Order: sequence, then C-alpha cells, then structure tokens
Amino acid sequence: MRPPAGAVIVFFLAFGLYLWTMPPTLAPYRDAGEMTSSTATLGVSHPPSYPVYVMLGRLSSILPLGSHAFRLNLLSALAGAAALSALWLALLDLGAASAGAACILLAANSTFWNVCGVQEMYSLTLLFAAILLLIALRLKARPEPRLWLAFCLLCGLFLGNRTDLLLWAPGLLLLGLPPAIKRDMRLAALSCGFVLLGLLVYLYLPLRSRQGPWLDWNHPADLYNFIGSLTRRGSGGTLDLISKSYAPGEMFLPNLKVYAGHLWSNFGPALLLAVLGFYRTMKANPKRCAAFSLLYLASGPIFLFLANMPPNPHALAIVEPHYLLSDVILAVWAAESIALGAPSLLSAGLRPAAIAAALALMPWLFGRWNQMDRRWNLIGYDYVHNVMRSIPPGSIVIAKKDVQIFSLWHFHRVEGLRPDVRVAAQGISHSPWYHGSAAKWETGTGVPLRTGPLKDSADFKKFIAANSGPVFGTTDVEFPQGLALGTPRGLVVPLSQGSASEGADPAIWEFLVRRGDYCYDRRPDFFTSDLVEAYALSLQRLGGALIEAGQASQARRLLMSAWSMKWLLPEVPVFLGFQAYKKGDLAVAAAYYEDASAGYDGLIELTKEYYSLPTVADAIRSSAAEALLNLGVIYERLKKPAEAESTYRKALGLNPRIPKAHYNLAVLYWNKDWVRVVEELRAALSIDPNFPDALRYMPMAEAGQRASQNPKP
Repeated sequence: MRPPAGAVIVFFLAFGLYLWTMPPTLAPYRDAGEMTSSTATLGVSHPPSYPVYVMLGRLSSILPLGSHAFRLNLLSALAGAAALSALWLALLDLGAASAGAACILLAANSTFWNVCGVQEMYSLTLLFAAILLLIALRLKARPEPRLWLAFCLLCGLFLGNRTDLLLWAPGLLLLGLPPAIKRDMRLAALSCGFVLLGLLVYLYLPLRSRQGPWLDWNHPADLYNFIGSLTRRGSGGTLDLISKSYAPGEMFLPNLKVYAGHLWSNFGPALLLAVLGFYRTMKANPKRCAAFSLLYLASGPIFLFLANMPPNPHALAIVEPHYLLSDVILAVWAAESIALGAPSLLSAGLRPAAIAAALALMPWLFGRWNQMDRRWNLIGYDYVHNVMRSIPPGSIVIAKKDVQIFSLWHFHRVEGLRPDVRVAAQGISHSPWYHGSAAKWETGTGVPLRTGPLKDSADFKKFIAANSGPVFGTTDVEFPQGLALGTPRGLVVPLSQGSASEGADPAIWEFLVRRGDYCYDRRPDFFTSDLVEAYALSLQRLGGALIEAGQASQARRLLMSAWSMKWLLPEVPVFLGFQAYKKGDLAVAAAYYEDASAGYDGLIELTKEYYSLPTVADAIRSSAAEALLNLGVIYERLKKPAEAESTYRKALGLNPRIPKAHYNLAVLYWNKDWVRVVEELRAALSIDPNFPDALRYMPMAEAGQRASQNPKP
C-alpha cells in the first residue's frame, strides 16, 4: 500500500466514525459554548485565548452546512481524523500493520473519541502534535535545514492553539534536532526567529481586543493584561485554578491512581504491548527511547504533578483531555512492540495484522460504542431552552458553572434564542474586563447589563437594584446566606421581588422538554450528569416549597421524581421525612431520615475521596448533623432512647458546635442522671451562652443534681 493511500484510508475511516457518533448540536462539554461564542464573533476566549482555534473556527463557519456548533464539531472530527493519518505516516517505518494498530488504539480511546465530537481545541492540538512528531522523525532520518526551520515555525504557530504542547519540546528536540545547529550559530538564530514568527499569532489578542469584540476576556489590549493572558494569570475565577488551594504535588498520587484507571480503561491488555515496546526500543535504539520517554513523562506524570487537581469528577473532567498527549506515546510504543516482534505469549504465532484486528475489536468488547455514541445527546440543548422557558419576558438570568453559562451564551448570543433576556455570569462577575464588556453583550434588549461582584447578599441586592426586570438564578449559582429566594420556577430560582411575583406554577414542568436518559448515574460523562442534577435540584427545591405551602401530595410526587434522577441527594428524604413527621407517621419519618443519614454518609466519604476543600466538607457535615438531630427527636418519640442518644452523639461527631444536640441529650438524661444533664446543658451553653432552653432548665438541673448528691434521710 502506498503511504498516501494508507493515510487517506485511515482518515476516512476515523472521520466516518466520529461523524456518525458526534452530537448534533452544542456538546454539553466544559468550554464548548465559550468556544462557539468566540469563534462566531471573533472574540477573545479565556487565557491563553487560543487564537489559532478561534480563527480556524471562524473560517469553518463559512461552510453552508448546519449550525455554527455543528461546523465546529466537524472541525474537531476532521482534526482528529487528520491526527491519526499523520500518526500513521509518522510510524510507517515500523510497517503498515504496526502503524495501523497504533491508530486503532488511539482512535478508539474514549477520551480521544470524545474530544473529536466537541467544540473544543483538543483534537486540533493532537493534529499539531502528530505533525510535529512526523517532522521530528523525518528530521532524525534526514536533517534538512529547510525542514528544520519549517518545524520551528510550526512549533510557534501551533502553540497558538494550546500552550501545553510546550511539554513536548524537550522530547521533540532530542528526537529531531539536527547536529548542524549546534555548530551553526546563524541557523540557531534563524531557528529562534522562526519560532517567534509563529508565535506572532498571539498578536491577534491585543489587535482584536482594541476593536471591542463582544467577548473580550481579560482585555489583552493592555500590555499588562496581554502578558497575563499569555501566562494564564488573567484566568480570573475559572475552575482550573482550584489547584492553588492545595500544596504543590499534594494531589499527585491521587491523580496517578485515576490516570492508571484511564490507561486500563482505554488500553486494557494493550498496555503490556506498550511496556514491551518501551523495553525493546530501549534495547534497539536508546536515543529514540529516551526522546519518547521525555515526551511521555512531560505530558503524563509531570503534567499531573503541575496540574495538582483534586480527584473529584469536575476536576477530572478538566484534566482528562490532557492525558491524550501521553496516550499518543503509549500507542507508539505498542506499535513498536508489534514491529519488533511480540513474544509468543501475546502473538501466539499470529501475524501483526491479526494483532491489529484484535486491538480494533477490543473497545467494542468493553462497550465503547454505547458509551461514545452521542447522536441523540440533546441534554445541553434542552437544558438551555428549558431555562429560557422558565423565565418571563425581559428577565435577567444568572448562571455560574462552565457548561451552564457558556451554553446560555451560545444559544442566546450565537443562535439568537430569547433576545429579550440578559445573561449574567457569576464566576467572572468580579473581573474588571467583564464589567467593561457587559454593556455590549446584551444588545438585543437595548438595555445594558450593569454588573458587579456576586458573592455576598449585599452584592446580589446591589445587582438587582441596578438592573431593571425580574432576576433569576440557575441551580449552579452559589446563593449567599441572607439572600431571600423565591419559590423555584422551572429550572430557575427567583431572586428579586419582581421575579417572585411572577409565581411558581409547577405546571411549568409540563412544558419542559426532556429527551434522553435523565438518571445521573447512567450518564456517560460528568457534564451531562451535572445537567441532570440541575433538574433534580430544581424539583427538590420546588417540592420543599410546596411542603411549606401545604401541597403535600404534589410535593411528594416532585420529590420522588428528583430522587429518581439522583439518589445521592439526601435533602430529598429530609423533606419526605419532615412531611411524614408532620402527618404523625413517625416510623415512616424515621425511615426517610435514616435514608438521608446514609446519603450524607456517602457524600462525606466522597469529600474524603475527592480531597474536597474544608469549606465544602464542613457544609456537608453540618447538614448531616442537622438531619441526625431530627432523626434523634423521632427516635425519642418512638421510645427508642438508646438509638436517640447514639444519633445525637453521631451528630456531635460531625459538628461539635451544635448546642441543640447537647440539650437533647440533657432531655434524655432528665430524671435519670442529673450529673450528665448538667454536663450537657453546660456544654450547650459553652457553644451558645444565650441558648434559651439551656438557660431555662439549668437551675432545675443543678437543683436535681444537688438533690441526688444529698438525698434526704
């Protein structure tokens, strides 16, 4: 087979696979909505702003095919397929079958497959990495100055897509650096010049920022901000900066454990081929092995050390695409293992082509197709449209999380959904560039959006007062204490008096479209699960409000629906338990509160597994303690004092600063052990000196203690 023909076959097979399985509209994926917004308007994305992707994405919009989101999906699929073709060409010296096996391993990699179907720059990065690898290997075989200078130019240019390609720089230099450059100072200077020439693509940022685009993240027209964008100092409050909350390297070992799971999930037994390939290459060609080892270590373990992200689902979803550069090297080593002759234990006398065919079938044996087929993933599309159905004309809606706010940006601004609505982003509301740009964002209403920080209740009240129209928040917004919330209205919560007066008719849910499987645990990725949770939280909040309004039967139906979407939602059985308690059905109430306690136990274990920040863990422990207090009261009324005492003790173990738990223990000991009664009341008063019940009964308890210590003759 001639090399070009083989590359074309690899391309069309991969492109057909990704085209068939990609979502039909905006993917519910981290920054996809932001990328569609910036490419559609030639804006400035979050640092380092990805100018190459923005310009290529804008260029793709001229295709007269589908929506802008669909065209960007096509760009991702094309880039992923082209990356595999470039990899096939790079490994062709190992033989067509070995190169094909590497392409199959990478093509069926669930993370690679995923990024080939979302509106992000990751598959383009892999294309650029494969091109650089191909050129480096050509330079190793035939060191030509012109090819080397082209390599340098492309290195600078490709960094304009994603800067993490820098991690490959040492390995690529070791692999392809011509010996002549060490002696020729002119060639060395030209090399640096060509890299800088490629990096000039970043001038897009200040030049475009000066024109006042709709999206002008960090406003890099100012030199200080421009440098901040290049160094990611200007990322503001984005979620990937949570790593700064941990000591350097603190999350390295937990991330290695997760990374090992990723490798086994995507390579399976083929990992052994990669290990054998590394060993055999080290024996046959030590320099080549050293170069590929640098490529792997820098983009794998070293990246994980630098990222330092906690192993929770959201952070892992952020980190996961960065595994792919190291996955490329593992696929290369697997190909080298096949080319150099796999041992009889693995090959069993089979030809390399048979091994390649077995690798091709492996993902389907593990259910990969069902996992990656996103043709009918409309959850993100329906979520945004349902949010818009939930709010009246002229509203302002606040959102925070990446998928929620960026998806709203896309459908609202790019596709023109509900031009009467204004959208505010809580996560970046404190950023100066956002304040300066917000007035330009909501041009459809003719009314500027006056923004400011949205952290405490005073900030929210100031925002509401500064903007006309009813204000709502989505479920991902962090509502501060002291802020009055209205009864939920569909997928949003009213935050202003005007929005609360619109009413909260549960019948709105009859008009919300839900296509697909709305079970949190059955969704194939974090981001779609997170949107399912938004529905569950909305139903939970509405059910709680209806309980207070006395609409018990309707509340129960909504709460059970929320619980069916996500079982690890302990507030739901708390509401159901409270409802049963009010009806006097104590046994049922106890069962629900026990379910809630078990749910909180599960959440507490997850905070340990995910290395959650103390503020998050403490909030969950406090809620769990409150639920246990209620359960203890029910046990008392059920004449189960031992269970009540154990429950109160458990509540204090979770949150020692609960005076009510000590008071309830004092009630349990009343007329039985006056010494312990006094001890518990004193403990309650040590936490809250003004705790009224403890102050009221302390004199009687002390009198009872004296009487028990000095009985009458």
